[in-house]
Amino acid sequence: MATFDPFDGETVRARLAGFLRNQIGGAVTVGPLRRFTVGFSWVTYGFRASWDDGERLVERDLILRVGPPNGIFAPYKASPEFLTLNALQGSGVPVPKVYWYRDESDVLGAPFFVCDLVAGEAPIPWTHDGGPAFDDRRREDLGGQFVEALASLHNFDWRGTPVAGIDGSTDVNRTASDQIGLWEGLLRRWSPRRVPMLEMAAIWLRDNAPVAPRIAIVHGDFRIGNFLEADGRITAMLDWELVRLGDPIEDLGWICLQAWRGRSPHMCHFFPREELRDRYAALTGIDVSLSAIRYWEAFGTYKLAVMHYGATHCFAERGFNDLRMAGMGAQIPRMLLQLETAMERAA
Repeated sequence: MATFDPFDGETVRARLAGFLRNQIGGAVTVGPLRRFTVGFSWVTYGFRASWDDGERLVERDLILRVGPPNGIFAPYKASPEFLTLNALQGSGVPVPKVYWYRDESDVLGAPFFVCDLVAGEAPIPWTHDGGPAFDDRRREDLGGQFVEALASLHNFDWRGTPVAGIDGSTDVNRTASDQIGLWEGLLRRWSPRRVPMLEMAAIWLRDNAPVAPRIAIVHGDFRIGNFLEADGRITAMLDWELVRLGDPIEDLGWICLQAWRGRSPHMCHFFPREELRDRYAALTGIDVSLSAIRYWEAFGTYKLAVMHYGATHCFAERGFNDLRMAGMGAQIPRMLLQLETAMERAA
């Protein structure tokens, strides 16, 4: 069984080249791997590859995403993300083209997939003074594209596609309770001690769980920081590792988290909550209540707080030597206070 070492790029490159030769059925050249310092979970490399497809020489700038065995959400599977991105090709959701994947760890020592390198930069929610991330014109232009991409995702007919086989809930009455159970289980894995605030939150969330208006593909981390922009256009939505089937309003609530806007009144630095709701409703035909958005905002804050415990665990117990994980652990008290506020707003 192969062992994945994120700092041994040459070994990763050699194993990847062997895998690609088998997939392509011929010679392939894989250039040096360039590791990107992005993302808190999967390890991301950029590289250039070339091969003969029988008619011409093909050259591509590609991305390799690897789910490390000691990462925050380990053990990983590449197939849900790969299958979803592949199904969304040509839809109104901007996504990178995907090529190959493997859920097993026999090649690189961890699951992985390969996709196109998409041009653009990722705007981030954290500004140096806590102020706006965009001027008004850019906020309007990018915000419109951002909501359109979300609506296109939730309008996508996933039935009859491979996405129908990914995890999640297809019962509109169970989308919330299934998610609460999932994150309760993760917290038990990641925290040796009980966390009263999170236990109270789980009880409240279960008691107030809404019925989903429909079942859709839920991105799970749809926000500023997880898309690329070039020349005023959103070129790709990124980080689909939490993708599943469920209540589309969960994504809408996640956008509203305080963590993604600081002191800004604009959700993800784009629009006030009501305007976000109205734009989304006009594009999806879903009659969205502010109470449902606030419920899923409270759930999202709960989920994010549990993630912080996962980050602490993978740093302290699993040897994932990334100081950003330690930094997330230091923010746990702040996250619990944000959860209390979000629940009070939703009650």
